[in-house]
Amino acid sequence: MVEAHNAWTLRFPAVNAVVFGQVLEGPLRVDRADGQQFDLGPGDFMLMAAPPSWTAQPPGGGQTTAFQSYIDEPTCLLSADPCPKITRFLAGYFVFAAENADLLTNLMLPLIQVHADQVAAGRLGILLQLLGEEAGVSRPGRALVLDRLLEITLVEVLRQNQSGMDTLRHGLLEGLRHPQISIALKLMHNDAKYPWTVSELARRSGMSRSAFAARFSDTVGTPPIDYLAGWRMSLAKSALVSGTEPMSDIAELAGYQSVSAFSTAFSRAVGCAPTVFSRQFQSSALG
Repeated sequence: MVEAHNAWTLRFPAVNAVVFGQVLEGPLRVDRADGQQFDLGPGDFMLMAAPPSWTAQPPGGGQTTAFQSYIDEPTCLLSADPCPKITRFLAGYFVFAAENADLLTNLMLPLIQVHADQVAAGRLGILLQLLGEEAGVSRPGRALVLDRLLEITLVEVLRQNQSGMDTLRHGLLEGLRHPQISIALKLMHNDAKYPWTVSELARRSGMSRSAFAARFSDTVGTPPIDYLAGWRMSLAKSALVSGTEPMSDIAELAGYQSVSAFSTAFSRAVGCAPTVFSRQFQSSALG
């Protein structure tokens, strides 16, 4: 929970995570390093996937304070003014498993805004209220409750009807909402090692090849075979990190007939050999 008085600007660093926030009191402007700006009012909610550095401030802004400085000294944005202009907002972030953070954040919508009336009318408002209450007190099991509430809140935001949101581009969730594209996505997710082609995916989805390829790219944000390759590598990375499956099984899971072909493709996609990737994550887990 952030509370700030009068004129101020809070600067947040770029993160490979999903950042969320809800304004509780006062108007707020978000200004991103990529040039995107938007305003939030009391009750409005926003979610940003892997955002660049950004600032939050009331209209007009004020002296800039780094977020880490605020964490170190939460009273630095408060004023002795007996009647200050108060801004309060709830903020947090979701971090995915490191081996697949890029895939998840790239396929999610980069920005979601939910207006206050939509928040209040649904379960999201109840979840955010519970989050705020839990974050504001110290009770036994607080960390566990916050973790579960955060997970449920993320799912609730992502499952909401598109009409209740302002979004900046399509992604995986939009693809899952599409009646025909969702068929192809489910086929690839359920059997990633099958030698899928655009033609077969189109046929199974009830579309022509050209129409399917164009609609998939427009809806999901990447061509179907590129999406499949990314999903296979995501599964392979998870298997490598677990360290419980032989390399031949992981290669087959990723759709390759041989370990050498898989190793070449993995190195090209990830930047290092599968064995090196596995050792790096297992070492960091032990450390």
